Amino acid sequence: MSLSTNVVRRPGSAMYYARIGIPPDLQRFYPSKGGKQAHRRELWRSLGTRDPKAARDLVLPVLSEWRREFAALRARRAPGATDIQAGAWAHYERELTLDERQRANMPTTDKIEAARHQPHLPGFDLLVMRNAARNGRENRAIQLRTLREHLASGETALIHWAADDLIEREKLLVEKGSPKYREICNRLQRAQVEALERAAERDAGDWAGVPKDPDVRPPDPTMGKQFAAPGETIMELYDRFKAERLGTARPDTWNQNRKIVKLFAEYVGETSHVSVITRKTVRNWKHELSGWPVKAGEIAAFKGMSFRKIIEANASIKKPTISDKTKNKYLSAVGSFSTWLLQNEFIEADVMAGMYLVLDKRKKVRLPFTADQLKTIFNSPLFTTCMGDDREHEPGNVAIRDWRYWIGWIGLYTGARLGEIAQMATADLFQIHDVWVFHITEDGEVDDDGSPVKSAKTRGSQRVVPVHSELIKLGLLEYHTAMIARGEKQLFPEIKPDTRGFFSGVPSTFFNDYFRAIGVKVDRKVNFHSFRHGIADAFRAAGYMDEQFNVLLGHTKATTTGKYGILPQGILSQRVEMIEAVRFEF
Repeated sequence: MSLSTNVVRRPGSAMYYARIGIPPDLQRFYPSKGGKQAHRRELWRSLGTRDPKAARDLVLPVLSEWRREFAALRARRAPGATDIQAGAWAHYERELTLDERQRANMPTTDKIEAARHQPHLPGFDLLVMRNAARNGRENRAIQLRTLREHLASGETALIHWAADDLIEREKLLVEKGSPKYREICNRLQRAQVEALERAAERDAGDWAGVPKDPDVRPPDPTMGKQFAAPGETIMELYDRFKAERLGTARPDTWNQNRKIVKLFAEYVGETSHVSVITRKTVRNWKHELSGWPVKAGEIAAFKGMSFRKIIEANASIKKPTISDKTKNKYLSAVGSFSTWLLQNEFIEADVMAGMYLVLDKRKKVRLPFTADQLKTIFNSPLFTTCMGDDREHEPGNVAIRDWRYWIGWIGLYTGARLGEIAQMATADLFQIHDVWVFHITEDGEVDDDGSPVKSAKTRGSQRVVPVHSELIKLGLLEYHTAMIARGEKQLFPEIKPDTRGFFSGVPSTFFNDYFRAIGVKVDRKVNFHSFRHGIADAFRAAGYMDEQFNVLLGHTKATTTGKYGILPQGILSQRVEMIEAVRFEF
């Protein structure tokens, strides 16, 4: 449909309207507002203008909105048996959790007695406090009796809210009033009945009850065999673990690991007793990780979905999945937590032994740039002259000489990681024994809350790297002087840390886009990290063994030579020789 057919006037009206045909497969989601046909075939909306030119401009966002709506409907899927079972179980768990919270907020005898002596408290409020427990029991009994009557008669009105919520949350393809919709309502009502029966048992002091309805059960036999006591859910125990071991990792590492453990908790059941963490559940979770998409949390199609639903949806969407190395990272997050659980006798066995994937360390995930690729990069417009901001890949008359220029050169001649370069302070470039060096360290400025603004990957990553003479020829020292004269504390002041405290986010995106724009990046095998592999090969070509140059790449254990104040001149001279032996032909 051309744009001209999307902008029309209704007969007898001077106003212009947006119009679009509803795809035939989606028409059932647009019931007719009147007339003979059951479903609408077109959508109309007034553009509020009589000017045809203005109408053509106004119609575009309306069409985009409708097309997004169509795409969202197509992203929905027909529910399977496990969807309904999982939805009913989740409803049962939520209702019991709500019951626990309500009981925790019930006024105690002491609170009621204290309220009785408050002169301004209305008598009605005091009466409500005194009768809260009894009223709760009576209301639940009425609800239970009504739901049982509805189950017997096929009525579903009282549970529509939960069915609608499940359908929207899981993006299910279910029409209201259809047989599948009634099936969902029936199962949810049965789950609600079971939850109310557990509440009645709790009123009598019995907290050990389990569902009697065979269809109200976890979707996986390894899940949710019993509920955790208050304060002992998996995530509550994880937060206790974190509090005891806080100093063993960076805040960002804790945040990332907590997200991973939460995914595991979603898989086994967030309200389940910690004993659900067994070798079997870890083994099964590891298997499911094979379908976990890269950066799943950033993909709109998966928004609001649980771990299992994302895995299921990705079987159709087919987004790239995480590598074996990343799977081990996920397993490690659960592993450190499970070790603490074992040490504190929350679980009885080492659930991680033999679970990690064996990686082929000979297989290179990242490759160095070839000589031709390096030639393309450093003879490209960014490193000569370009058209300016956002057009750095196009030849022009603008000489960019900020972080976009210098980070690439520094990466080439130091092999430093992108984040290590991006976070450098002006104080990290200085002289020792008349030799200019970079001091790559995590010491430096801190945020207002005292957390470090800068970081090195590990303590062993802190190191002194001599400045290659090629960088001096290019004018790095003059740039450094200019930053100091401006009063800048950061070597690249335009780069700010992201919400996780990392400086590498913006530069990483920039260089990936730039390398792609100039034709040197066609897959994931090359990126900024390829400079690091390249200088390692250059050291080897110069006759050095890995054991000799690893100190310059931060691959060694932390030593006193990582602190520039006590670096001996002889060691510095050896490092200068290695750095100056690095040569690139382009």
